[in-house]
Amino acid sequence: MRTFFTFLTLLLAVTLAQAGSLRLAENGQTGWKIALPANPTPVEKTAARELAEHLNLITGAEFPTISEADLPADAQNVMFVGNGTAMAAEYEKTGKTGVKPFQFDEIFIRADGSNLYFGGHERRGALYAVYSFLQDTLGVRWWTAECTFIPKKPTLEVADDLSVSYAPQLISREMYHRNAQKPIFSARMKGNGHISEEYGGRVSIIYFVHSFFRVLPPEKYFDEHPDWYSEIDGKRNGKHTQLCLSNDEMRKEYTRVILEELRKAKDPRFIDVSQNDWHGWCECEKCKALAEQEGSQAGPLITFLNKVAEDIEKEFPDVLVETLAYQQSRKPPKTVRPRHNVLVRLCSIECSFSQPLESEQNEKFAADIDGWSKIANHLFIWDYVTNYRAYVEPFPNLKVLAPNLRFFLKHGAVGLFCEGEGDDFCDLKNWLLLRLMWEPDLDENALIKEFCDGFYGPEITPFIQEYWDVLSEQAVKSGAFIGCFHNGSQDWLDLQTLNRTTKLMNQAIAKSREVYGEDSEQFLHLKKAKMGVDLVWINRWFPLMSEARKTGTPVEGTKVLGDACRDFVEMCEKVKTQALIISQASLLKDQLEGMKNYEVVRKNPPKECEDADPTTWFAVDDATFGNFRNAAVRVNDPETIDGTSTRMGTAVDWNTQCYPKVVGKYHIWASMRVDAEIDEGLAGQIGVYDVEGKKGIITHALNVQDLKGPKYQWVDLGVVDLVPNAYIWFAHRHNPKVEALYVDRIVFMEAE
Repeated sequence: MRTFFTFLTLLLAVTLAQAGSLRLAENGQTGWKIALPANPTPVEKTAARELAEHLNLITGAEFPTISEADLPADAQNVMFVGNGTAMAAEYEKTGKTGVKPFQFDEIFIRADGSNLYFGGHERRGALYAVYSFLQDTLGVRWWTAECTFIPKKPTLEVADDLSVSYAPQLISREMYHRNAQKPIFSARMKGNGHISEEYGGRVSIIYFVHSFFRVLPPEKYFDEHPDWYSEIDGKRNGKHTQLCLSNDEMRKEYTRVILEELRKAKDPRFIDVSQNDWHGWCECEKCKALAEQEGSQAGPLITFLNKVAEDIEKEFPDVLVETLAYQQSRKPPKTVRPRHNVLVRLCSIECSFSQPLESEQNEKFAADIDGWSKIANHLFIWDYVTNYRAYVEPFPNLKVLAPNLRFFLKHGAVGLFCEGEGDDFCDLKNWLLLRLMWEPDLDENALIKEFCDGFYGPEITPFIQEYWDVLSEQAVKSGAFIGCFHNGSQDWLDLQTLNRTTKLMNQAIAKSREVYGEDSEQFLHLKKAKMGVDLVWINRWFPLMSEARKTGTPVEGTKVLGDACRDFVEMCEKVKTQALIISQASLLKDQLEGMKNYEVVRKNPPKECEDADPTTWFAVDDATFGNFRNAAVRVNDPETIDGTSTRMGTAVDWNTQCYPKVVGKYHIWASMRVDAEIDEGLAGQIGVYDVEGKKGIITHALNVQDLKGPKYQWVDLGVVDLVPNAYIWFAHRHNPKVEALYVDRIVFMEAE
């Protein structure tokens, strides 16, 4: 029977216990040893090494590691690490008998009055037991991969009746962030997604996700078997589509290929069979009928998957076949049920993350997880904890992380993958989620305070707590649907709230400078956290200043945009910012340069702007645009305002996109030119698209006769009512006589 034990309760019990204690060190000296089994596993060796190193850092004493085979039967003052002979005897005292007495990742910690024992599940129970002991009994904290707190206790005592047996409900725990994925940090936080073999190895999934075309690539199969791929508008299509899931011949080949992969794998546990990361579902008669009958694309998907899983089970009875309940397949089927060896990974990509998943905003997702929890034997979750359109700007999801995680567990989830590559308080969010993945009943507010005290300093914690209270309350109050592809903050973070949060961060910076100093780790951590509000002021500076002028509202943010841009770029370099939006790491240098160019790109605007109030219009450099599939190219161009432009060839329809950080009515101009062999005709189009409304707002033709030549011309889009999450797109006409489109900048002017 699994024993759940809250570690905060454990700490309290140790503090209040009337029992005796074990003195592990006294004045920096010790008589204790660490004992490994006669034939230790690599993970057990790692556990012993980590225990010895941390104890040395805490006490200053050297704790030697020996083999338990070299110990007398009545040895005392020994810390036994791993599943050796001594540990087996200790297990029996607690009823842990049998070949495999522990659940996956279960830990076992015990003191018997004279010795300590660290063991558990054979794979890495001993390692996680050591980490739990260091963290929850001795007070070690791994805030990030680079920042650790080690208490200094030359004389160290622990309770002599210490006893913990704990198995996490989540058997797969992965925080997908470049900082949290560092193997040693991930292991120390008891995650198991990205850890090396000496730390127990990751729970790997063959093909991982989006595997249809990796198993049956169209370039290999389509010419001979077009009927294996989606039928779209009456034609078979192997480009950015899916498979024809009702085709039995395709299924047989698919199964053959993945069985070969399973045979090559060492101890396979999971294999992925899931849709590609785009739409294009098959519309053939059979697939369409099944999708309509089941009310979801999960109908044909699970029907196909069950047959594949049945064949796999014959040879690999312990392997689970994973698939995604994602976008069009997110809704559970009405009657089809996943087989017992099918694992469903439900994805929350369409949800709002400013409010809990149990809120009215997310009622459709709540209904879907409820449906899947009733029919799936194994349920994993793919959750999204960042804003891909604004990695650095505030993303008001801190308060929902714990409720959402418990919501998943309440519905039977046993695996959680949190995708969060952003930088907005990422250190806090990573640490909080990893702690809660292991022990979800911990008080998240206490954890947040604990992290802030340790990472930013206790003098700063009240400012950060109030900052998040204000930010979170405003996000909910606004009613905005804030998803993981939300374009900025203009529809929920108003000037008044931005002023309040900026003032709090400015006060925190002043206090940190006073208490800890500008050269301290605490000060640098706080400066990184403040980058979010700083970037909001930069991105929305002109409309915010215009609003402040019209309403007489004081401004807490920067008064000099150029200084703010330079400071932000400097901080990006200092904290090694990777990207501002998803898939744009390679463009970061250009985007930061474009940010610093704000004064340059305001030169020579459209004539309507020349005599206008300078706070009523602004220009956006092409260097800051998103580059769709990296198809556009930045080129030197002496005819542009800053010497560079974006060249858009014929590779894809939409080469580059501009996401303005404003809402409301704006007159829009784009500075463009065209290279073409012809003198007239349609070169392409420019338009504005409403992401949330899933519709175009305006489309404007780009004619060769207006734009041909080296000189840039203003393309006038007129007055456009920009809604939240709208973006400006450019599309090539795919005319071989039109070589390329070029864009230099876009100008936005307030319109009445």
